[in-house]
Amino acid sequence: MILVASIGLTALGALLAWQVYGIAGHRTPVLIMVRDVPIGQHLAAQDLRTVALGLDPGVQALEATEKGVVIGKRAAVDLKAGGLLSGTQVTDALVPAPGETIVPVALKPSRLPARGIQSGDQITVTAAQASATPPVDHTARVDRVGPVDADGLVVVDLIVPASNGTALARQAADGEIALVLRSRAG
Repeated sequence: MILVASIGLTALGALLAWQVYGIAGHRTPVLIMVRDVPIGQHLAAQDLRTVALGLDPGVQALEATEKGVVIGKRAAVDLKAGGLLSGTQVTDALVPAPGETIVPVALKPSRLPARGIQSGDQITVTAAQASATPPVDHTARVDRVGPVDADGLVVVDLIVPASNGTALARQAADGEIALVLRSRAG
């Protein structure tokens, strides 16, 4: 009886070891960064390396077969050496595009919509207080929204036509503006 139980435990152990080895042994060739590439820069072949990793199905990574597609694209975020590369980190678009500029605007959270704003939202920048001169509203697109900083301000990077960039920056410098979220439909 002890011999049968011992054989059963040995078989169970062997089965478990085989399953663990099968999971750990399955490696996928993926792309990682060899060096830092700042946002907006083109990726070159020498920026990438292929490594074989055992990945959880929830991990998003570009497989090595995608290397030819990735080369020449731009970094959508700052890419760090040694980091796994995913499809959301590369883009064909240049931000800001020719004829556009990015204006950082530091605002109190009360000057933002309570529902929040996100990259890609269309907004109107308007004067938050009455003044002797008529206010000038600016249409813009949200590029990035930073966290609340130590001063209690949120920095929002806005994409505007280059011809409006300096005027909006001057208007924003006094902090007396608010962001109005336009419809997200269409």
